Amino acid sequence: MGGMRSRQLESFVRVCELGSISKAAAIMNIAQPALGTQIKALEREFGVPLLVRTVTGTHPTPAGLIFLDEARLMLRRLQDLKRTLREAAGQTPRTLALGLTPSLSGLLTSRLMERLRAALPDVELKLFEELSYTLIDHVESGKLDLALAYSVPPGRILHREARLDEALCLIAPPGSAFDRADPVALRDLARAELAMPNEGDLVRRLITDTMTAHGLVPKVAFSLESMQAIKDVVTRGLACAVLPHSAVAREVAAGTLVLRTVVDPPLTRTLYLVRRADSEPNATTKPVLRIIDELLGELGREDGNFTTAQPGGGPAGGQPPSRRLA
Repeated sequence: MGGMRSRQLESFVRVCELGSISKAAAIMNIAQPALGTQIKALEREFGVPLLVRTVTGTHPTPAGLIFLDEARLMLRRLQDLKRTLREAAGQTPRTLALGLTPSLSGLLTSRLMERLRAALPDVELKLFEELSYTLIDHVESGKLDLALAYSVPPGRILHREARLDEALCLIAPPGSAFDRADPVALRDLARAELAMPNEGDLVRRLITDTMTAHGLVPKVAFSLESMQAIKDVVTRGLACAVLPHSAVAREVAAGTLVLRTVVDPPLTRTLYLVRRADSEPNATTKPVLRIIDELLGELGREDGNFTTAQPGGGPAGGQPPSRRLA
């Protein structure tokens, strides 16, 4: 890193995050002139201004934005190196933090934990259940080592690999006009009154955009915040819904909800395996990746609503992550 020290990188990142040299100095418990000297030393080393002061605070210049991304990556790599060295010296136990979405948790958690315990008995396993956008944030920040999340946007910080495409299905109450075993064509969804997530949600946008492209308009009877609320409305016979099978697998198995595959065309979303781009698989994560792939392969064979993801991700692969139903 040339003449740079990690303290300089930390100072620069903190100033950018807080928008103030004085606030950063107070939080880092160093004198403001000393912090300013660190920033100026960075600017001299690279020969460009990295920060600019405006009426709204201190902000990175265009060059500073580029440097900010690199500084965060370098700090993350230093943290990983320190942890690896301490683990190798036996000073700290090996840990692995893995994130799953709520819809996947019920399908994978027990088998995943059982196999990880058997394969890595000396590793402390931490499992987190969050929505996709939260999992993505936690991987970026370093709180999670790996995550299985839907609709992960491309970027420099994260490395994403498409694993499965999951079908979205029509969910109907038993005994309703849509209680049939055969697939339902997209055009027939226009006849159904639907309970849908609020506007802006990925699932709703995928349904609406696909129907609009085929000259169809969905009948939205209810706009609801949570998946559980949508399932409750359908169970009471007030509407139908379009949801991933993983979100209603238990209710379908119990017979309280009916599931029909959507065709002509199908509706799918893409599941990604996510890690930080600057964190290469190591002795701990490599067996975890193998076990995850084994389980996802089994899931694809057991549940016809999951298929191997197409190269580059499925139709929804490049969309921003859902903040509700993923």
